[in-house]
Parts: sequence; C-alpha cells; structure tokens
Amino acid sequence: MGTAEEDIKELRDYIKNLEVINEGLRNSFEELTTLYRLVDIITESKTLERVLNSLMDMVTEIISCEGAMLFLVDEKNGEPDVALKRNISKKNEAKINLQMKQKVIEWTLKKGKTIAMPDIDEDANDTDKTTFVLVPLIAHDKPVGLIDIISDTPEGDITTKDLSLLTILAKQAALAIENVKLYESMKKDQISIIRALSSTVDAKDHHTSGHSLKVSEYSQKIAEALGMSERDIENIKYAALLHDIGKIGIPDEIIKKPTRLTPEEFEIVRKHPVIGARIIKEIESLSPMVPIILHHHERFDGKGYPDGLKGEVIPIGARIVHAADAYDTMVSARAYKDMLPAELAVSELRKNAGTQFDPKVVETFITILRRSSVGYDDKIDS
Repeated sequence: MGTAEEDIKELRDYIKNLEVINEGLRNSFEELTTLYRLVDIITESKTLERVLNSLMDMVTEIISCEGAMLFLVDEKNGEPDVALKRNISKKNEAKINLQMKQKVIEWTLKKGKTIAMPDIDEDANDTDKTTFVLVPLIAHDKPVGLIDIISDTPEGDITTKDLSLLTILAKQAALAIENVKLYESMKKDQISIIRALSSTVDAKDHHTSGHSLKVSEYSQKIAEALGMSERDIENIKYAALLHDIGKIGIPDEIIKKPTRLTPEEFEIVRKHPVIGARIIKEIESLSPMVPIILHHHERFDGKGYPDGLKGEVIPIGARIVHAADAYDTMVSARAYKDMLPAELAVSELRKNAGTQFDPKVVETFITILRRSSVGYDDKIDS
C-alpha cells in the first residue's frame, strides 16, 4: 500500500491522462463533425460544377495548401483530364505536368491510395520544393478522378490522420460525382423528350408555334421571382413547355379552325388538360409536372376546369402557367383574332386578379413585364 503522496501523484497522473484522452476525443469529434458537414454539402449539390467546387473548398479546410488541381477520368479513353484549377501558379502547374509525364498521377489512380509525396522536380531549389498530396477519387472500385494538392506543409508533417480524412472525403465525393453525372445524363434525355413533345404541339397548329416556349419563359421568371426552389422552378419551366400537349388529342378541324369555336367544340378543347396529364403521366421522370398540366386552366375563384379547384388548392405551378398562358395568348395574333396591345393585356390580368388569376402571381408577373423590354412598355403602370 503506497503513501499518501504516492496516491496523490497517481491520481494526478490519472487525471492528466484523462484530460489528454478527452482532448483527443474532442478533436476527433470536431473533425468528424466537420467531415460529415462537408460530405453533406457535396451530396446535396445538384450539378457537377457545384460538386467539384464544393470538394475543392473542403480540401482546404482539411489541409493547408497553396492550391489544387482536380482531374476527372475521361470515360472514353480512361485518361485523367483537368477539370478544375484552384490558385495554381505556372510554376506549380509545370510541376504537375511533370507528374503527368512521369505517370505519377496514373500510378496513384491505379493504386487508389492517398499519398503525400515530395517535389519530383530535380532542378528545383530546396526553397522552391513543395509537398504534393495526391487524393484519388474512386467509386465502385473505378477511378473517377484525382485531386492534386500543393501543400505548404512539409511532407513529414502531413499526418496519417490528414490523409485518412482526405480519403474519406474523396470516397464520398467520387460517389457524388458519379451520381450527378448520371443525373445530368438523365436530365439531358428528359429535356430531349420534352422538346420533342413540345414540337408535336407546334406541328399541330402553326398559328400557336412558339407559344409554349414563351409561356415557359414567363413561367420560369415568375417562379424565380417568387423565390421558389430550383427543382420547383425547373418543373414549372418544363410543365409550361408541355402545358398544351393534350391538344394532340383534339381533332385537327377544331385546333386549326379559322373562326371562333362553337360551345360544343370548346367543350372538346377543354379536355386537353386531362389528355395532356394522361400522356405525361406515362413518362415517370415527368410525373412531377402532371398536376401543373392538369390544372393550368383552373380559376382562382373555382370556376375553371377540369376539377373546379379554388384558390391555393390549385398547385402554384398551375396558377403561374395559367397567368403566363393567358397573357401570351392575349398578345399573340390568332387566325380568328387580332393581337391585343401589351398594356391592354396587362389591364386584363389586373382586372381578373382574384377571380381568374392568383393576385400574387399577377402582381409578380406585371413587375417582371414592367422591368422587361419584351412585350411591355416601361411607361405603363396602371
């Protein structure tokens, strides 16, 4: 049994060890919290450009560096191509080109391991030498790209912890890059489908050719001005482009009739939102646009069609497209009517706000038209 002094010393050593352990745990927790936050930012990015820029931002939070260069592997030839540069001097770019020449980057991609390596430029002075940290981006055992970090930290001072954090980040980033590439590819296919469908409406009636494009442009601007999310804006933009797709199911003699429609013919035309929604519903990737297409002729007072929805029960996208559609129809010439001057079309929007149209949408739309040089006279404000 030890003396009191020995017991006290032992207790002090124990407390000191606990403090060291707690400090280590606290640092590890802060590092993991930062890492998870950074990973969330990457995975939430919806475009390749955002993913790559977010990744480069994150790298600088993990390790001190002068600059970095990001390579993406070309899917056709398997070669790494420069995708993004961050604070790269001509001198450091020349050193990275030397790495490419000596196959260092290809070797790192093949190995799939994060490494810290000294400057391989034998002609450089010791004061010019720097440390390069090569971080391969691997997704599903396939090289996606590589980050070449020019660090101002001596090679021996870069810890295994730094390399481990970069490796974890790189794995998540590689998956995000693959996912966003797939998303962008699907989006291109989707846009091609939308444009092809929209063209069928223009081909149906040359008098309304270009109408859907104008409605789409107006609708996008209104949605942006209302502060809607990027995804909602996109859905509204493309739904507006397809809002009249159901007219391909209406007989040509009615669609192309040079005079006003009879009540019976108008009832047939009123079916086009339902027909359009049925067509678009069959294309899974376009399904978010179905409610907008189906309800773009509903009125704010509940007297519209096909379902007589009222007020804010009508999807906001449909309320936006309704106003944009009505305005462009008024200011466009048709076989059976002359075009209406922009100022009169705006007066009609104002007069019918709260009955036919959502007042907030009308107010926003008129503000947009007032600020635009297209389709509206800046002097008009009544």
